[in-house]
Amino acid sequence: MSQVILIEPNENLNEILTLNLQAYTGAEVIPRDTATDAINLMSILPGVSLVICRNQIDQEDSAKILYDFIKENDEEIGLIILGKTKHNINDLGIIQEDPNNFEETIKSASKILGVTEESLQKKILPDYIPIPVKYFYPLQTTPCDVFIRIKKGPDDYQFVKRIHGGDTFSKAMILKYSEQGLKMFYIPKEMQVNFTNSVSDQLVARLEEGFESVDQEISFMAQTVEIALTEIKNMGFTSATIQLTEAIIDNIIKSTKKSPEMSGMLRKIVNSKTSYLYRHCHMASIVANEMLKALSIDDEKLFQSMAYASLFKDISLVDNDELAKIVTFDELESAGLNEEDWDLVFNHALEASIMVRKQSEVPLGVDDIIKTHHGSQNGKGFSTVNVNKFTIQQQVFVISCEFVRELLRYKEEGGEPTPIVGELYKKYPEPNTAKVIKALESVLRKSKNAKPKK
Repeated sequence: MSQVILIEPNENLNEILTLNLQAYTGAEVIPRDTATDAINLMSILPGVSLVICRNQIDQEDSAKILYDFIKENDEEIGLIILGKTKHNINDLGIIQEDPNNFEETIKSASKILGVTEESLQKKILPDYIPIPVKYFYPLQTTPCDVFIRIKKGPDDYQFVKRIHGGDTFSKAMILKYSEQGLKMFYIPKEMQVNFTNSVSDQLVARLEEGFESVDQEISFMAQTVEIALTEIKNMGFTSATIQLTEAIIDNIIKSTKKSPEMSGMLRKIVNSKTSYLYRHCHMASIVANEMLKALSIDDEKLFQSMAYASLFKDISLVDNDELAKIVTFDELESAGLNEEDWDLVFNHALEASIMVRKQSEVPLGVDDIIKTHHGSQNGKGFSTVNVNKFTIQQQVFVISCEFVRELLRYKEEGGEPTPIVGELYKKYPEPNTAKVIKALESVLRKSKNAKPKK
C-alpha cells in the first residue's frame, strides 16, 4: 500500500482529498500540519511515495521546505503543491494552482502512484459522498438515506445510517449533531444528483411560500444563500443552482418592496445572527436599488442586476467569511494571510466577474458591476482613482457596498458613530460620484423622516 502525506489546513478539502485518495489509489493517507512535521516523519518512515501540501502554511514556506528536502536527500518522493508558488519546483513536483480542483489533484496523485487512467475511470466516486451539515439546517426531508462516519481504526471507517430517505427531521436534531462536533453527513454516491435537486426544490418552495415574520425570512435566506454560493463555487451552474439563484434574487428584490422604509429592513438584517457575507449581500442590494430610484432610474431589470451583483461579488470568499471584510490594501497587507488567501482576496472581484460572464442566465453587465465593486477597473485589489469614470450603475454599487460595510463594521466593533456619508464625500469628491452619494443621502433622509406604520 502506498503512503501519502497530506498537509491541508482546510478541513473540508482535507476530508475530500483523503476520501478520494483512499478510494481511487488505495493509498494510506497520513495527515500532517506542516512541512516541517512531514519532514520529521519522512526522516524515520521509509516508503513514503507522495507528499501533497499547501504552498504556504501560515508563515511557513512549505513548498520550498519540501522541495529542498527532497532535492538535497535525492529522495524518490512525489510532490504536489496546492496553490500558486513563486518557486520553480517543476523538476521534482507538480503545482496545482487551484487547490479546490481536487479532481486534478487526484489525477496527478494517481499518475505518481502508478494508478492507470483506466482504473480511475472505473472508480468515478467513493461509495459515500460527504455533505456539509449546514446543508441540512433548512431541510425537512431527503430523498435518500443519510449516514455518519465513525472511525474504528487508523484506516477503518464505518458508515452508520442516521436518517432514512423520505423521513422528516427537525433542525434541532441537526443542530444536536453539529454541537457534538459533526461536520459532515454522508449520502450514497448514486444519490448525489437526486440529493442536490431535492435540496434546491425544497429551498425554492420555501422561499416561494413566504414567511410568518421578517426575522424568519432573513434566517432562512442566509442559510439558502450560503448553500447556493457553496454549490456554485464547487460545482458551477447547474439547472438546480440556476433555479435556486433565481428564487433568491426574486426574494431579495421583493424584500425591498415589502419595506418602504429602508432603514427598517436594514436594521433587521444588520442585527440578525447571520453571516457577514449574507448580510452585506442583502443590504447592498437594497441600498443600491433605493439609490437608483433616488436618481430617477426606476428599472426592474437594473434592480435585478444589482441583486445578482450583490449575490455573486464575494462568491470566492464563501468558505471564509472574515476575508469578505477586507476592503483596502492596508487591511489586506496587515491581515497576516498566507499567499493563497492574499491572492484570493486581491483577485476575488475579477474571479467572480469571469464566473458570471460565462452564465447566460445572469443579466448582461453584471460582470462589470462586480469587477469594479472595490473601485478597481480591472477587478484586482482596491482603488478609488477611476470611480468617477465608471458608469452610473457601477458607481451606485461601489457606494452602496462601502456604505453597508461601514454599517456592519460599526455594528461589530462599536465605538463612536462616524458620519458615513460625509466620509464618502471626502473620499469621492468628483462631481459624478458626489451626485451618487447625494442620492444615498436623500434615501437616508427619506427613510429617517418616514412615518411609522399604524
